[in-house]
Amino acid sequence: MRKLPIFLVLVLLFPNFCHSQDLYVSGYREVMVRTGPSLRNKIIAVLKTGNSVKLIREAEGDYYLVALPDGREGYILKGYVTEQIPPEHRVQLLEDQIAKQDQELDRLLKENTRLQAAQEEIPRNEAEYTAQIQTLTLERNQLRRDASVSSFLAGAGVLLIGWLLGWTRLRLRRKSQRRPGLNLSL
Repeated sequence: MRKLPIFLVLVLLFPNFCHSQDLYVSGYREVMVRTGPSLRNKIIAVLKTGNSVKLIREAEGDYYLVALPDGREGYILKGYVTEQIPPEHRVQLLEDQIAKQDQELDRLLKENTRLQAAQEEIPRNEAEYTAQIQTLTLERNQLRRDASVSSFLAGAGVLLIGWLLGWTRLRLRRKSQRRPGLNLSL
């Protein structure tokens, strides 16, 4: 609701933006933009074929009130302007568009060549990566076996050391029990 008054103020203060329609100088000529809707008024600008102006409103008689690209306003005869872009101007626009499309086509062709090279690289990389995966898998399996053997040997070593310590302690206990008994019986 608050936007409506703002819009109305803009429409009233800046009518150029509300009714603006592009008009183009038609034919092969130069057209005078004047300060008023008559041939007696002062010329403020000279437009050539293909130049554009913004239509503000229809004026008295055979004139339009227009806005020039630099912001000035003036009157121009209706018969010298058209809503359609003149053929020469259209040709230039189309040539510009074709040039842009040619540049885009060149860019896309280069990108396509790069992508094809990358696609050809994929099978070679895949073979390398497959070989690396196989090598790493073999190394991992070898490390697991080595870890299993190391764990087994460590466990066997602990068991053997524990058995030796226990056996040695038992022998020492038996010896210590025999000596006092031997000394008593002598």
